[in-house]
Amino acid sequence: MHSERFEELAALQALGIPLGADAEEFARHLAGCEVCEALLVDFRVSAAALATSAPPVRASPAVRERLLRSLGPSVATPHLDGARARFVRRSSWAPRVFAAAAVLLLLVLVTDDARIRREREDLRSQRADVSDRLSTAERSLARRDLQARVLESDDVRMLFLGGKDPQPQARAKVFWSAKARRGVLVAANLQPLQAGRQYELWVFSAGKPVPAGVFDVDPAGRVLVESPEMSAVDSAEKFAVTVEPRGGVPAPTGPIVLVGS
Repeated sequence: MHSERFEELAALQALGIPLGADAEEFARHLAGCEVCEALLVDFRVSAAALATSAPPVRASPAVRERLLRSLGPSVATPHLDGARARFVRRSSWAPRVFAAAAVLLLLVLVTDDARIRREREDLRSQRADVSDRLSTAERSLARRDLQARVLESDDVRMLFLGGKDPQPQARAKVFWSAKARRGVLVAANLQPLQAGRQYELWVFSAGKPVPAGVFDVDPAGRVLVESPEMSAVDSAEKFAVTVEPRGGVPAPTGPIVLVGS
């Protein structure tokens, strides 16, 4: 299983530090872990960028002297500077200490950078999920508001729609409010259509069909459709559903699969 321990081993390997007893275990883990493979690439890129971008800095004599003194016993070597002699301490441990400190600093920087990027991606994913949920909730609230205005209207009428060839098994109900000039269609046993085709609902007023919205059905052939407000409809005489090109048409062209009056 993936863990932060393997992330640390990935950082060490990217820096060229021998893993010792952990090398074989990490190699087996790396063969099946996409996260560590990506981190190893990121660590190597970051290490190379840090090595090339960091300008060399020369410590002052005082700082260098204090650092060398803190490393423990050393060997003093005389150097002449004009008429005055001075001693510069040299320690065999100094190169190793500087190298270890540099490796530790680079390891911390690279590990923190990778963790921050993962946390940023997690936050982006969570924000997108919250946004999707909010949009879904808003649509659900709007749908419930529309249904309440139609279904709770004191002039609402319910009409049954029966199936016709080529779908005689289709059934539907329409709840229509003349005051709201809106309707709700609840249908079942409709066949899912091929790409490029949609069902279209029609309201007949004064003998003429008025488009009342297009829709698709779920895999079971069910759907609930809310019609848009239709100010041009004075009275709903009949309802029908036809199969039309996706997006709908201004006048029926396809076969009628549901009809009722």
